[in-house]
Amino acid sequence: MNTLSVQEAQDLARATRDACERLATDERIREVGFALTDPRRRGFDRRLWQVLCSQIGITEIALPAHLGGAGCGSAMLSTVAHELGRCLAPVPLVASLVLATGLIADCAGAGKPPLDEGNWTALMKGERTAAAVITTDGGPWSPDAVNIVASADGRGDATLTGTGRHVLHAGAADDLVVVALADGEPAIYLLAADVDGVMIIPEHVLDATRPMATVHLDRAPAIRLRTERPVHDVIERRIQHAIAVLSAEQVGTTERVLEMSVEYASTRKQFGRPIGTFQSIKHRCADMLLDLEWSRSASQAALQAIDDDPPGSAAESAWRCGMAKAVCSESLRSVSKQNLQIHGGIGFTWEHAAHLYLKRARTDEVLFGTPSVYWDRIATTAGVFEEKIAACSTPI
Repeated sequence: MNTLSVQEAQDLARATRDACERLATDERIREVGFALTDPRRRGFDRRLWQVLCSQIGITEIALPAHLGGAGCGSAMLSTVAHELGRCLAPVPLVASLVLATGLIADCAGAGKPPLDEGNWTALMKGERTAAAVITTDGGPWSPDAVNIVASADGRGDATLTGTGRHVLHAGAADDLVVVALADGEPAIYLLAADVDGVMIIPEHVLDATRPMATVHLDRAPAIRLRTERPVHDVIERRIQHAIAVLSAEQVGTTERVLEMSVEYASTRKQFGRPIGTFQSIKHRCADMLLDLEWSRSASQAALQAIDDDPPGSAAESAWRCGMAKAVCSESLRSVSKQNLQIHGGIGFTWEHAAHLYLKRARTDEVLFGTPSVYWDRIATTAGVFEEKIAACSTPI
């Protein structure tokens, strides 16, 4: 795996932030999220996405070299994710690049991608996007959570029938990567979003910068993607990648929310002095800083496990990514609520951006499963439940 120097990583972060400051202003975020007339395009800033892909080259960072990427891994992609999280950029970094395109790359292995060269190039340049339909309700991965069924069409391919809800950025997607049951076992399929048998219905969501849709498939023709490893392992590993990069976005969002609170507390005056001089506000900001650093550490641990994970240590990356999902989600939720309290009345208005960050926090909290799901998994892995059961059953 290739790595970037510290200077190169700083340059990447600076270029991403410059692009976001220029193209993802608060006014533009609101326009893309709430004012676009086409509901399927709402929540997706195609211009910003194409700039990020074609000029900054974010699609090349995590993809392997034989597929046209640089093979730098998730840690370098987290540099971009951090900056996108700060401004709530309405782009499908996690949905298209990390999850859907990542699954296509995983299935390609050492060979060529299953997409034709033109479509793959368009995907790399940001001219096309993809979405992944993995579980029935968009929750945590489990083969039991798949209800789409694949049937042989007699020509060597398959047709897919079923429904997937809460699919991230599916409304504007050009390609769909779908997990379906073939003979009772999960398999990965690829199809275009505009083929017969596909109906995509945008959903009403809390966070307009995280658009979701329901995908109905009715005998939709698809191509099966073959994998060298067990399909379950490929999907689980790819979701861990997505969670790790999502955690980096959450850290960037948490950082920006803290900055908003400190800036307001430093300028808003009450009783003749800034409210930031009051002990209650100081304590709130201090708690927010602790949440930020806690989530930053958890995110970095997950990213390191994803990039440095040697064969045979899948359990290590699983609990680290689960920890990052739980910690970063709860930290972002906490600081977003504290931010509203510090801003007071102005923070509850439509014109202020505080509510946008709170909506992002609540949405990210349930993506790929709630924090409680991952806390339970971590406790089970650590044997906490078994120890408690043993302690309760020990005679006094």
